[in-house]
Amino acid sequence: MVYVFSLEKVESGGPELLHQLVYVLNLTGVEARIVYISRMYPYHIVDTPTIDAYEKYNVIRETNWDVIDREDNIVVIPELGYDLFSKIKNATKVAWWLSVDGYIEAVKAQHGLSAEDMQVQKNLDYYNFSDRTDVIHLGQSYYAMDFLQNRLCISPRFIDYLSDYLNDIYLEGAVTDNSQRKDMVIFNPAKGGSRLKSIIDATKDEIFWYPLENMTREKVRAAMNLAKIYVDVGEHPGKDRIPREAAISGCCVITGRRGSAAYHEDVPIPDRYKIDDSSGVDTDMVRDMITDIFANFDERQKDFSEYREMIMAEKERFVTDVIRLFR
Repeated sequence: MVYVFSLEKVESGGPELLHQLVYVLNLTGVEARIVYISRMYPYHIVDTPTIDAYEKYNVIRETNWDVIDREDNIVVIPELGYDLFSKIKNATKVAWWLSVDGYIEAVKAQHGLSAEDMQVQKNLDYYNFSDRTDVIHLGQSYYAMDFLQNRLCISPRFIDYLSDYLNDIYLEGAVTDNSQRKDMVIFNPAKGGSRLKSIIDATKDEIFWYPLENMTREKVRAAMNLAKIYVDVGEHPGKDRIPREAAISGCCVITGRRGSAAYHEDVPIPDRYKIDDSSGVDTDMVRDMITDIFANFDERQKDFSEYREMIMAEKERFVTDVIRLFR
């Protein structure tokens, strides 16, 4: 049996992926259950119902540690819950790195460390993973794979790749009609903070920026079908979903070069669409890029064909990798 741990009552990319793993495992003949943990640290198992957004994954819940921690079982835990590995004495332990930055922030918050503390290797590798042989590590992104091998110095024999796939609402019926698209840029206000604000402030009189906030998934998808561009200069702590959702919906995508966005394997878009903001944002360059896309959208949209092909293939690869890793 595979037990996959997830925060309770949270609707976001990470928890959805954890439910998707349980769903695909069961679909491929591997028994799996979800284990909900509290949203507040220190984490503990809670008996709570599955939220409506994940009902379609038909997960079965488990709450008993004695049932979970048995020799023939596998326990999969995302980065915020690695403290829980100390409670597991018998089951096989799998660390699933959905967010490198999330791991760093979790260690800081849970153990009272500062950003400066995390520059020290023994703190960065807080759980001493580099010397352990009892944990298998799965990277959701190539950014995570690089972090595991070259920052935590974990042996490659304990590392493998398991990414994710988008919700079917985005994969079914890709939009091909551009006649209704507007000269509009969509963005997530939570991604990029001051860097994004500086771009918007400098161009707001010329460019229509539309924030994706306080919206249902259906309304977000509608905005993506209407806009020409999605901009994300955020941290990209894992292989983020919103850029992929925008790309598969037909948008051109502009990113920064932080986190997974720096890796072509994670965000395979032409390099000219990745902004180097390490020493400030070149707003004139961004303005010119956006106006060029507006004026030549049908041609520029073709620049993202590799990205869309990758996105469309992710579900099949995810199923293949799950079978390879767990059966």
